[in-house]
Amino acid sequence: MTTKLGSYKWTCLVGVVFLGSLLWSVTFCDGLSDFFVFLFSALLLASILRSAFLSVTRRSKDFLYRIVIGIVFCLLIFPTISLGGFLRDRLFLTRLSRFQEVTNLLIKEETTKTNGDVFSTVVALPSDYLNLDVSDRVLISSTKDDIMVRYAMRNSNALSHSGYMYRTDDDPVALSKEYPKTGYTRVASHWFFFSE
Repeated sequence: MTTKLGSYKWTCLVGVVFLGSLLWSVTFCDGLSDFFVFLFSALLLASILRSAFLSVTRRSKDFLYRIVIGIVFCLLIFPTISLGGFLRDRLFLTRLSRFQEVTNLLIKEETTKTNGDVFSTVVALPSDYLNLDVSDRVLISSTKDDIMVRYAMRNSNALSHSGYMYRTDDDPVALSKEYPKTGYTRVASHWFFFSE
């Protein structure tokens, strides 16, 4: 009986740690948590496959219950991602005034440097704002009608980019038409979370 309880505890522990690391990864978007998500998702999958094999070969209900526990954790992936996105955006909103402050500063500096009203440039994030947990490079682009400032998360790489964007045109429909392959979520007035 103790062995059976131990096997359930192991499956539950792996599942809980997997969901916890997934929640951490989505909320804080750091590269280290991605490693733990990969590691514990592999362990959870291995546990489910092993339980499936043993339930067929040994015809034991205990292994069937372990499969069900593993599947329940798999079904919790999407709610966990949604919760992480919600927490990530709430965390961003606590620092929105700092983001708006640096955005106004960068826009003012770049518009005084350029002669025309159309430009696109990458600038360094001022050292006073490095605690905002975004990349130290900021993309600023301007058209005749709109100015856009994009802050990429620190774990953005060649495969995926995500972050927050300020846009003077506060129209999500126009934004999705302009960038159809990028996902946008409106977080606050003129502020969007993007992932591509």
